[in-house]
Amino acid sequence: MTAQALAQRQTSNRSLYPSKPVFEAALNVVRRAPVPQIPDVVMALRRELTRPEPDLKAASDLIALDPVLTGQVLRVVNSPAFNLPAQVSGVHQAAGLLGLARLTNLATAEAINRLLEVNQGPVRVLWESILGTARIVTAVARLTPDIGEDDAYLFGIMHDVGSLIFANVTDNYIAEWSFRADSTPSELLAHERTTLGTDHAVVGFLLANNWKLPEFIALAILHHHGTRHLEAEDRRIPRLIALGQLAHYLVALANGTDETAEMLEYRDQAGNMLDIGEPEWAALCRQAVNGGW
Repeated sequence: MTAQALAQRQTSNRSLYPSKPVFEAALNVVRRAPVPQIPDVVMALRRELTRPEPDLKAASDLIALDPVLTGQVLRVVNSPAFNLPAQVSGVHQAAGLLGLARLTNLATAEAINRLLEVNQGPVRVLWESILGTARIVTAVARLTPDIGEDDAYLFGIMHDVGSLIFANVTDNYIAEWSFRADSTPSELLAHERTTLGTDHAVVGFLLANNWKLPEFIALAILHHHGTRHLEAEDRRIPRLIALGQLAHYLVALANGTDETAEMLEYRDQAGNMLDIGEPEWAALCRQAVNGGW
């Protein structure tokens, strides 16, 4: 996506978008990295979703053209997380149960998972961490209004995808990420800007735009390390940011790095935004400590 294309996409959330120099600095880094392209079937799905009258059957037919993606979608739909009354045997049946928006987000998330999956080396640890955080984001989303699990999971696997890009273009990034990501993320961002001229939040936003993810998810990715929640017209943006920050705090709690000023701020901000009850909060903390995601 060019800076001109980005400007054309801006809506009432214009003030939340990065400036042209910030966007172009991120674009320069992405051009140096082996960034995978989202499958054509997913791009076609997202185009169908934006039509004035989306066609559910046409969308289902698109997914059915990709047997691997179909299998991934059905595996997730039939998982305990969806708690459906009966086994779903086909993508058309799944579409009827979930609706087009949820089905499209689910297919997008599974396609991105397949694209970015890392099989070996230190980068694998980073990817496993991203998936773990996405599971926490999804679990917390079940306790809060306004954000569906499919939106939460899509945000979860994408919000730190810029870190995967950086791991492929600079030495020793994994070490810095391991030391800072879940204790002092502001220092990680400062390191990224010093060494690369941009940070992983901006790169994640760029990729989310390029892959035609919903605007509110892309903007939540861009601002997910913000120190204050945004007064956005679309309230899903600050809620996703809160989900991400709470997930980072819970990871820090599990790792014993939760007493830093930033992690405590994440906890307090997210708690105020999401209004999670004390019993639910205690259960989340127990899950974090026990690794029960």
